[in-house]
Amino acid sequence: MNSANPQNYWKNRSAGWMEGTTPGKATDDTFDRLLIEAAIIAPGNNVLDLAAGTGDPTISIADHLGNTGSVTAFDMAEDMLAVATKRAESLGFNNVQTRIGDMEDLPFADDNFDAVTCRNGLMFPENKFACAAEARRVLKPGARAAWLVWATYDENPTCGAVRAGLSEYFGEDFPPRMVRHILGKEGALRKLLGEAGFETIEERRVSYRRVVKSGDDYFRRAAARTIPHRTGVLDEQGWKTLVACIEKAASALRLGGAFDIPVVARFGIGVK
Repeated sequence: MNSANPQNYWKNRSAGWMEGTTPGKATDDTFDRLLIEAAIIAPGNNVLDLAAGTGDPTISIADHLGNTGSVTAFDMAEDMLAVATKRAESLGFNNVQTRIGDMEDLPFADDNFDAVTCRNGLMFPENKFACAAEARRVLKPGARAAWLVWATYDENPTCGAVRAGLSEYFGEDFPPRMVRHILGKEGALRKLLGEAGFETIEERRVSYRRVVKSGDDYFRRAAARTIPHRTGVLDEQGWKTLVACIEKAASALRLGGAFDIPVVARFGIGVK
């Protein structure tokens, strides 16, 4: 990631993240629901969702709140937050608001939120300690923050399959994006939350298996988010060929006409 200008980095990657984003509820909200449970989010709560992007888990939180309380989708990518807003509007959720900014310096008062969530966002900022400490600052005393980060690269074989498929299609090597897994080793998240002042810290490995039919847009979205500057110019035939390359590389995960994909992450939960 370009640490000198992270806002431009994510602005340039927005198109890839918006590729294939559902206009409504998430097609797979497994981790969203786990975050909601971990943060003990209840109707009427005021929730902050950090690194919300196009609205996951913001939309799932809004649905859980049942149009009570509020959830603030916070991200530095304005284009992605616009997608989150449209999703909320299409679903009739009136308890969603968005705010642009940097997780390292939150523009909110102390003791303001009943819960903080962050799905796959804490790995990327340069100053992860500041992000965790700021989340703690804006929480109400006794409230929880729940963080989800990817587990190790080896525990998520689709990462390698996507990389191999991209390499075959474009005829060049694409090194793995190890920054996605920088907090994936056991204990890393617990240590960070402890340094940031959280108490009653819990860290655990979570996993499930996702069955994806051949031809599903799952691999397309993964490729778009990996190298948006290259995939953004592909036509539909180009995409079809690229996805075929990725599915070939993922043959070890094939189960008949589908792929049995292990999805592995780590949860960190801390109390203020």
